[in-house]
Amino acid sequence: MQTATATPTPTPTPVDPLDGVTALVATATSLQFVDAEGVVVDEFAYLDEPEPVLAAIEKVFDAEPVDEERPGSNHTPPSTAHTWGEVEIEVRHYDEERRDAESIGLDWPRFAVYFDAPEYEGVDLTTPSGIHAGDAFADLEALLDPDETTCSGPAADVVVIEEYSHMHGTDVERKFGVALREAFGTEPPGEDASVIWIGAPYPVETGCA
Repeated sequence: MQTATATPTPTPTPVDPLDGVTALVATATSLQFVDAEGVVVDEFAYLDEPEPVLAAIEKVFDAEPVDEERPGSNHTPPSTAHTWGEVEIEVRHYDEERRDAESIGLDWPRFAVYFDAPEYEGVDLTTPSGIHAGDAFADLEALLDPDETTCSGPAADVVVIEEYSHMHGTDVERKFGVALREAFGTEPPGEDASVIWIGAPYPVETGCA
């Protein structure tokens, strides 16, 4: 009598959640990878080391970035821009020894994100409140507080965090948001102005040098 041999059940191939990403959402404190159901499948804080977020975006777009080294200035450190079409991750090269010594937090993000268009390669590029590059400012009045601005334009999706202040020697409340770039140069935006780009994280400022 022959004994039947059991057929092994095939092991299903694991599905990478990043394969289902349909939106990148720039928040005040992190970059979120969101699927078609609105589920955040991965999230990277701007104070995280940048290598994992770069690898995740390479996976989403199935492409390596175009890289550009940028010199520092009086207001910014040297940086490396990694760009996929309309998406840029700017890795900031701050003095990490000074960061540790002075407990500097989100004022010195390890990376920042910029969106230059509403979408790229079918992936929505947005903020938690649904703002996109190209939106008319006239349509965003209900989403923006006129008293909350950054040095690059109005602040959207503002959050309050507690951060150690070397100047005060204690934790203080700080506001950070997503910057909506209004206009380049010195000319103020006109009545029909639209968002040029979205960038995060940006501190909410009362005055800019």
